Amino acid sequence: MPKITIRSAEEKDIRAILALYCQLDQALVDLQPEFFCAAPREDAFVRQAVQANDADYLLAEADGAVVGFALVNYAGWTPEFSCVLPHRYACLADLVVDAEHRGQGIGSTLLGAAKRWARDRRLEYLELNVLAQNVPAIALYESHDFVEATRVMRCML
Repeated sequence: MPKITIRSAEEKDIRAILALYCQLDQALVDLQPEFFCAAPREDAFVRQAVQANDADYLLAEADGAVVGFALVNYAGWTPEFSCVLPHRYACLADLVVDAEHRGQGIGSTLLGAAKRWARDRRLEYLELNVLAQNVPAIALYESHDFVEATRVMRCML
C-alpha cells in the first residue's frame, strides 16, 4: 500500500478534483437515480472553494497522484432560534476516494484530516449528510464517532 499524504488543494489540482467528482456523481446516480444525474461540474465552484479562506479541499495523494478528497468548510453558527443552543461548526460537504484506491484506509485518513481541520479552527463539531442507501459511507462515518442527529424524509407526490 502506498504512503498517503494529505494536503490542501491548489488551483493546479482542479482537474483531478473534477475527475473525482465524476465518480462521486455516478455513485449518487447509482444510489438515487430518481434524484441525481451525471452532469459536468463547473470548475468555478471548485476554484472558489480552493481560494476560500473558510473552506478547503483536503487531498489524499499516493505516489504524487490525487486519489481522494474531502471538501470541508466553516458552516457558521447554528440557527438563531430561542430553543437552539449556539454552536460554531464545520460541514463536510463531499468526500470521495478513487474507486481503484478504496479499501485502503484513505477515506478514514481524509475523515481524520477533516476533523483536525475543524478542531484547528476551534469549531465544536463537524456535520455531514449521507444518502441512506450509502451503507459503506455510513459505516465509515460511524467508525469515526458520527451519530445520526436528524433524519430527512420524503413523500413522493
